[in-house]
Amino acid sequence: MTSGVRLAGESDRAMLIADIARLIRDPTMPERTRLAGLTLIGWLARRRPEEPPHTIGVEEALKSERRLQAVRGKAR
Repeated sequence: MTSGVRLAGESDRAMLIADIARLIRDPTMPERTRLAGLTLIGWLARRRPEEPPHTIGVEEALKSERRLQAVRGKAR
């Protein structure tokens, strides 16, 4: 990958982050949509393109999701 291509990708990524940040500041934005936007920004905001995303909290989040699914299943 040439640095010119990577810079173009980095520029696009930065603009996308800025656009999402602008949208989620809208006071009429539903809270769940705002949280989804923040999550997407987190995924986009890696330090370097070749670095993998961190995994801190992934195991805990998966456990929490399984608990929520179990509660939802019991409520039906």
